[in-house]
Amino acid sequence: MTVERVGRAMSWNLAAKAARFMAAPISYIVIVRSLGEHNWGLLNVLRTITGFAFVLVMMGGGNALLKYLPEIRVRGGIECFMGTVRRLALIQGAVWIALLVIVRFGGTAFGSFFGEHSPRFSLYAQIAAAFVAFEVLLTLSMNALQSWYETRVMGIVIIIGNICYLIFVMLFLKIGWGIIGVLLAGAVTNAGMFAALAPQVRGCAGDEQRRPAVASPDLGMVLRFSLPFVATGILNQIVWRHSEVIFLGHYTGVEAAGYFGLAYRTPQMLLEFIPLAIWPIVMAGTSEAYARNAASLSRAIDLYYRLLFILVMPVAALGFAFSRPLVPILFGDAMMPAAALTQLFFVVFSYSFLYTPLSMALYVMERSWVNMLVFAFLAIVNVGLDLAFIPRFGLWGAFFPVAFVLVLGVIVFYAVLRRIRPDITVPFRFILRCYVAAIPAGLLVFAAARWDSIAAMVVQIPIGIVLLVLGFRWMRVIGEDERRLIMRLPIPFKERIIRVF
Repeated sequence: MTVERVGRAMSWNLAAKAARFMAAPISYIVIVRSLGEHNWGLLNVLRTITGFAFVLVMMGGGNALLKYLPEIRVRGGIECFMGTVRRLALIQGAVWIALLVIVRFGGTAFGSFFGEHSPRFSLYAQIAAAFVAFEVLLTLSMNALQSWYETRVMGIVIIIGNICYLIFVMLFLKIGWGIIGVLLAGAVTNAGMFAALAPQVRGCAGDEQRRPAVASPDLGMVLRFSLPFVATGILNQIVWRHSEVIFLGHYTGVEAAGYFGLAYRTPQMLLEFIPLAIWPIVMAGTSEAYARNAASLSRAIDLYYRLLFILVMPVAALGFAFSRPLVPILFGDAMMPAAALTQLFFVVFSYSFLYTPLSMALYVMERSWVNMLVFAFLAIVNVGLDLAFIPRFGLWGAFFPVAFVLVLGVIVFYAVLRRIRPDITVPFRFILRCYVAAIPAGLLVFAAARWDSIAAMVVQIPIGIVLLVLGFRWMRVIGEDERRLIMRLPIPFKERIIRVF
């Protein structure tokens, strides 16, 4: 059954994500403390810019693989489809080259926008844009393997890659390469992981070619599906990927951009730890189930909601309780302006997952243009609020637009999807139980405000974990449906998890 295949793939995805989960905070600590406030802020600006470049070069190709490869597995036609993929890759390469030319001749202007008149900013921007190619290649290969549920080798490669990235970051920063060293560490790691995964992708495609050849989506069909992801991805960068960094860098300075980037990205990274790992697998599995029986979509979305909030709420509660004292402990006293914002973003990002399954349902139904329109509306509101509040209120002026727009996004996505598929509902009662269950652990925020030393954190965090378990048991968050879902997934310690909850 699809759920078992999804589960087997998910277990390796989670292992890979666990490696990244452990490596990323350590690398953040090393990078922030090594670069200092100014260069850390500059790096955040560069990463935000390259986030937009990544979306443009990808051209929605990863989502197209997740959409069409599961269908081809059901119906056949891989040989024809791989020819389509190669033609799409040529277009992606042309877009990447065009971006390099723009950055080469526009780097000085970009630097002036952020008050960076040094020619080094132009150099940084060119290097960052060039290295986007390795991230694109890696992402496409990972999406292909996830669509086939072949994640064992991918998980091992990502685990090793994250260890190597951490080693490269420490080495290059110790040598004194600064921002270029951080960018180079990411590029070398991505290139190495792609080289290791490419044979696996070719092997999966070769196995599918043994089936009878039939017609498959051509380039026009793929582009009609994938191109809206470019607009949606750009808009999503504005709504979901701290575009406020750009406005803060312009109006307030790159140091403020660094504070906001840390406060924004740290909770997001921790809360997305498992959700990002399971999204491609869930997307592929839901697409396959939808291709077999369109009526199954509502059940799949309901299960996705339950899985998401079981995973997200414990992290959100502990992050809210302890992040404020942990920011200066981990990243240094210079990052203290980010502490309060970090704490609040754990709350904001917890409710942002209310629209994630709804957005995925639209993609599965090939309504990506609806996602594009919704994100266009949200992006317009977001940018308008940024321009109204950031010049006047600085860091806090950047926080309010994010908090407001994510609430608005939930409302709009729910209203839109109810008109298209009224049978798809949000399990609000279950989600409310998750929030109530997290309250006892979240209340430790008062104790952490009073006792904020390292020793106090060592004592309080285990108490918070115990309170989470008690809260989940008290609210009966994991009921019979959730128990059956967990037991059908081949994940380690599932019997113990069920006994605890």
